Amino acid sequence: MTRMTVEQLRQDLPMTGEIAYFQTGTYGPASDSVLQAVRETLETEARHGPATTAGRLAHRDGEAAARSGLARMLNVKEEELSIDTNTSRAMQQIVRGLSWQPGDEFVMTSLEHVSTYGLSYSLTEEHGVTVKVIEAERLTDEELLAELAGALTDRTRLICLSHVASPNGRLLPVKEAAAIAHAAGVPVMLDLAQSVGTMPVDLQELDCDFAVGSGHKWLLGPMGTGYIFVAEHQLSGFRPNFIPDRSPWTLAGDPTPPPTARSRTEIGTYNHALVVGLGRAVEILESIGLDNIRTRIADLTRRLRRGVEQIDRARIITPLEPEKSAGITSVMFDGFAKTDMDGLAARLQDRHQALVKSQWLTAPPDPVKIAMRISVAAFNDEGEVDRLLEGIDEEL
Repeated sequence: MTRMTVEQLRQDLPMTGEIAYFQTGTYGPASDSVLQAVRETLETEARHGPATTAGRLAHRDGEAAARSGLARMLNVKEEELSIDTNTSRAMQQIVRGLSWQPGDEFVMTSLEHVSTYGLSYSLTEEHGVTVKVIEAERLTDEELLAELAGALTDRTRLICLSHVASPNGRLLPVKEAAAIAHAAGVPVMLDLAQSVGTMPVDLQELDCDFAVGSGHKWLLGPMGTGYIFVAEHQLSGFRPNFIPDRSPWTLAGDPTPPPTARSRTEIGTYNHALVVGLGRAVEILESIGLDNIRTRIADLTRRLRRGVEQIDRARIITPLEPEKSAGITSVMFDGFAKTDMDGLAARLQDRHQALVKSQWLTAPPDPVKIAMRISVAAFNDEGEVDRLLEGIDEEL
């Protein structure tokens, strides 16, 4: 494809003409180019019949490009990667692929997504697993790593860490955490939902054992797309669905194929067109360049944070150093509870055409630990940032 610029990406997103969209950390908008790829695949399958040669060809090349493109973006082997529907379901597959015993330990931080908390509760209820939560909000990176090291025992089965924390946008020291965990013989699972698509992410460098992420957030892919990474050395023992490596239709003399993340996690029929659309989204971001995207997000985020610092009652809880965060900036307001933040977010959308999120900071929720989560994407522009700042100032 021809190289795309940030300006061309913005033009490919019709909703930018209607609203200043700062909710990519929840749902990223799919571009016209992505929708076209999905639509063309579905229409061709419907026109010719999905099981015909023409119907199969409608998605074969696009899907292959999607899988290879995503593997290239993450710097992993295609055999280590599979497609799922979202981060939460992908994480379930990883965790359910382990054989948990009473007294085993699952370690996470207090900055994980609410679905991770839900998963941890189920581990306790179903298997008697001990969940250790590192209270990370007020810890420096060095203190967090020390707490992590102290939490590990010979019963620790898995550590879960967000690359970028969903509640406050903090970039966590996951590479250093993985080194500590591996020294203790403990595997690491990373939640990449808030990082991939905002910056280059190299899973070989981060040295994790498992990783999960979404296609519908910062990658700007279709809803209902996500992915699972299983490091090659983990594949032989990874069986979340107990799918046999040999098909019942395999002839006796045929060799058993080596396990892959796809063969162990993808069951039955799925939506080929969505995978093709995800591939188109990855292609677009690669065309723009993830370094360019990171720089663009950093420039807009700097403008946003300078403006927020001038607003009375506002307090940024995301680390201000550029290397400590990505696209998310979370802001608390003195005296605000959940109803206050919900009301402010609604007024910003209705009166100023600026969309943000009223975000719980803890699970279970604390009525006063609520923030405005502002997701700044590469397709946003300076005028939208200024409109949001003016709206906040006016509505407080």
